[in-house]
Formats: sequence, C-alpha cells, structure tokens
Amino acid sequence: MIFDNDTAYQAYRILVSIFGTLGMVVSISRIKENKRKNLLIVSGYAVYAIVFSVLCIRFLGFLPFLRSVIFTISIPGVVITFLIADGSLSRHIFCCLSQLLMSLYLIVSVTQLNTLFGGSSVTNSLLLLAAYLIVILLDTFFLRTVFLNIADMVTGGFSILALIPCSFFILTMVLVLYPAHYTQNASFSILFVMSGAVLLIIYYAIFQYLRLQYRYRMEEQDRDLLRLQIENIRKQAKDNERKARELVSARRDIRQMLSEVSGLAREGNTEAILDYIKEASTRIDIAAPVRYCNDPILNATLAAWLSRAERSGITVEERLSFPEALPVDSAELAICFSNALENAINACEKLPENQRKIVVRCIHKPRFIFEIKNPCRGRISFGRNGLPQSHEPGHGIGTRSIMAFCEKHNAFYSFSAEDGWFKLVIAL
Repeated sequence: MIFDNDTAYQAYRILVSIFGTLGMVVSISRIKENKRKNLLIVSGYAVYAIVFSVLCIRFLGFLPFLRSVIFTISIPGVVITFLIADGSLSRHIFCCLSQLLMSLYLIVSVTQLNTLFGGSSVTNSLLLLAAYLIVILLDTFFLRTVFLNIADMVTGGFSILALIPCSFFILTMVLVLYPAHYTQNASFSILFVMSGAVLLIIYYAIFQYLRLQYRYRMEEQDRDLLRLQIENIRKQAKDNERKARELVSARRDIRQMLSEVSGLAREGNTEAILDYIKEASTRIDIAAPVRYCNDPILNATLAAWLSRAERSGITVEERLSFPEALPVDSAELAICFSNALENAINACEKLPENQRKIVVRCIHKPRFIFEIKNPCRGRISFGRNGLPQSHEPGHGIGTRSIMAFCEKHNAFYSFSAEDGWFKLVIAL
C-alpha cells in the first residue's frame, strides 16, 4: 500500500500532511496580522512542497523522497512558518519541531492501524484527514491559550527545550526509514510504541516545568507589585504625617490671624482687614489627605495611580463605594486595581490630551463590582479566553494577572471595547 505507484494517492497524502502540519503549527502560534502576506507565503510553500514531492517520487522513488524530506520539506517549512509567526525564534523552533514530530507519529500510527485492520488506500486517506482535523481542533480549543500564556511569561529556556523534539524527530525518522521502510521492519512496532511512551513522559515533564516557571513568574510579578504597594503606603503615610503637621501649624496661624483681625476691627480699619485676609488666604493652603477607602493598602494604591493619572493630564472620574470589610485580601485586590489602572493610564497617554479620561466606579451592594473605562482608538482583538491580545513584547502581563486573580476567587471578568471605550468589569 505504501510503495504503490499511485502518484495521485501519494500526492493526496503529501497534501494532507503538509497542510495538516501547518494547521497544527498555526493552531498554537501567534500569527502576524498581515493576512494577505501570510497567505501568499504559505501558498507558495505549499505549491513548492507538493510539486517537489510529486516530481521526486516520480523520478527518484518514494523511499529516497522520504529520506530527503527533512532537508527539502521540513526545514523550509520551519523557516516559512517563522516568517508569518509572531514570537521568538527558539520558541518557534520548539513549537514547529514538536508539531512535526506529532505529525510524523500521526502518519505512522494511521498507516499501522489501517494495515492492521486490512484497510484500503481510501480508508487510510480518510483516517489521516480525520486525525489531523482532530489534533488541530484539540490544539486550537484546549492547548493554544494555555501554551501561549505560558510561553509569553516564560521567555527563556526554549533553545534547550527545542533539542528534545529535534532529537526525537531525527530518531523517529531513522526508525521509520532505516535500514528499510518501517512496513518491512518486524521490530519497528515495538520500538515505535516504546519511543512514543518515552516521548509522552518527556513532554509531560516539559509541561510541568513550563507550568512551574509560569507560576514562579506570576508570583514574582505579584511580589514586585506588593513591594510597590508597600512603597506607596509608606509614601502615603509620610504625606499624611506632613499634612497633619501642616494642619496644626495652620490652626495656630489662623488663631493668630483672627487675633490680628479683631484688633484691626476694633480700630475700624476695614481696608487693612481686607488686605490682611487676602494675603493670609494665599499663605494658608492645606491639602487634605486623599481617602478612597478604609483599607490602607487599597487606599494607597488608588491614591498613587489616580494621582499619576492626573499628573499625566488625564481627567479622572471616580465614584467609589467600598465596604468596611473587603471581600478578598486587600493586597491581592490592590494588585488587580494596579494592573487595570496602569493599563488604562498607558492607553490614555497615547491619546491627545483632550481625549484622556479614566472612569473608575465601584459598588459593594448587592455584589462587589468595579469598572474601569478609558477611551481607545483602533481595533482591539480578543482571545478565546476573553483577554485583549497584544502583539508587543512584554505587554499583556497585567491582563493575565487580572485573569489569574479572577480565577483564584471565582470572580466574573469582562474585557470589552465598544463605541471608542475600553472597559473592564470585575464582579466578586
């Protein structure tokens, strides 16, 4: 069945494997937004791969073609998909080689099963197509979001990890093609199953490693934000102490002023009284401490970010009503507010000054709900997890932290962009 001379059948298998593998790679990769350019690149590669494969099989034979496929099809495919992918080279190589290895195991497994049950070329073709579609759907709906979130947070280590699928891909190709085709090798099935079992264990270990790294980075980010909150609290406490001292001094000055005004009043010197009051009013300027809520951590956080917004020329509209006891830990809630306000301020700073505005609202009855809105321009795309997608390096960490906070406390969250406004709503 494998070495028949049916060129059309072999061309179909090549077509399915090429586009199936491309679909698997794209399903767990972030792709650049230039769709027309991406389509041209992928189409050009597909035409090259199909034409070359058919000609090679026609004139050199099927086995020589398979033995050259790494250099003639696989490596160009890795290069081509890197041109349309939006990510680091090491991560892309790990992703591509892992999916190439998966594709190889799919092709061999389907052929083995079809041969075992005495299937025909038609059943083999249908099984292969179904296998690729199932894997692409699983990658898209279950693996993509998790992998991209982890990969964006864990930026290092993929160069070493890429050696694993690379070495296993070469090993599997040797098992499949040397010393003869795997259909003529009696011991191949045992070796194939054993290598597949080892591969599953290794990839399970890789996933656990990446997940631990992701959690470590998230905790590290939370610690950094907590340090920021502590610094804000200390600064706010010092400001309150300074303002308290100013208030005591101002009261003393006011008593002295009233005494002097009384003396001038007894003398009937109205003009002097008016001049004195005018001069004194310019000297006494007491800024009252800003108080948004009773919790010192959350209050300091709100004061720090909202004052930064005002310094950036952003109009702040706030309507805040907090309960006496917050529904979650105040430090974690402060981190959530910090991420949301920082994102809103960064977005506003890119707008003209007359368009900069942030709306912050919070209620605690019947549920604790807060909303942060800011103007936005341009189209904002959202992922399957509802998070806004960012294609700039280092961006999107704050929104993932907000999502992690909501998942931890079983809270509802919603990111939306309507009528020129970007809005975040969280309900605890």
